[in-house]
Amino acid sequence: MNDREKILAAAVAALVALWGTSQGWDKYQTALERNLNTQRNVAQQLSTARTATKRGRSAQRKLRQWQRQSLPTDPDIAKSLYQDWLQQQLTAAGLKVKELSTRSPRTSSPNQQQFTFVVSATGKLAELTDFLYRFYQAKHLHRISKATLAPTDGRKALSISLTVDALSLEGGTRTEKLADGANDTLNRSLEQLRNNIVSRNLFATYEPAKSSPAVVAESTDTKAKQAKFSGINYGQDGWQMSVRMQDTGKVFYYREGDTIEIGQFKGTIEQLDGNRRRAIVASKTGRQQIRLGQTLAEAEPFGD
Repeated sequence: MNDREKILAAAVAALVALWGTSQGWDKYQTALERNLNTQRNVAQQLSTARTATKRGRSAQRKLRQWQRQSLPTDPDIAKSLYQDWLQQQLTAAGLKVKELSTRSPRTSSPNQQQFTFVVSATGKLAELTDFLYRFYQAKHLHRISKATLAPTDGRKALSISLTVDALSLEGGTRTEKLADGANDTLNRSLEQLRNNIVSRNLFATYEPAKSSPAVVAESTDTKAKQAKFSGINYGQDGWQMSVRMQDTGKVFYYREGDTIEIGQFKGTIEQLDGNRRRAIVASKTGRQQIRLGQTLAEAEPFGD
């Protein structure tokens, strides 16, 4: 073999080696990608399993809580005790009960028994507020699924119709008595709730508040300091805030988009946030925040 043939043979051998290396690299890359995909899939499955476990534990805690709130497991005792309790709360609140009847028990599943009670009563709005406060303070597993209110006696009283559902769950620890204690979810007193609700006319057509010229002419130091953000409530048309003049007792009502003008305080209500109990007002001097219980003079600058 001469030199030329040796060089050619070496070149062919190098090409073959290069091709083999290329093939090996491709196989390595494919295997690596396959392993990485497998690793990602396993990690995702593990994350899904952990999330499912966490949700399962949360559901178990919630179920145990509901079982503690459940009516007694004996259906006859549960219906009798809860009906007596409901009658007591209605009467203690000052409502006049015309009818308190039960519908046939309905079993939604083998693990629970539902009882439905229909209430017909009359009374004032303050008395209804008292009853609702008692109802939602109780630790029973119950709800008001339907409510109808109508004015009577020249709008001095209400005709009240309520549908109340209560549950008895399998696994409850009580067989002959209702749950006792009170919920701590109501972060306001009965007096605060009563004042916020009773101050509203539920059956009047809403009209944006208009400040009188006398109010506008006064300085901020007088009128704005007297104008207190006294309540925020949610109704059919969304959130509504009430502003009470502490010197006269007069109450103004506003919704989002309304112009509020009392003393030298003037702006447009940009947002009513019932969860945070605040109002965001846009004015010429910038956005301002007013919290429930503050006066307009105590409004604070609010950034974007």
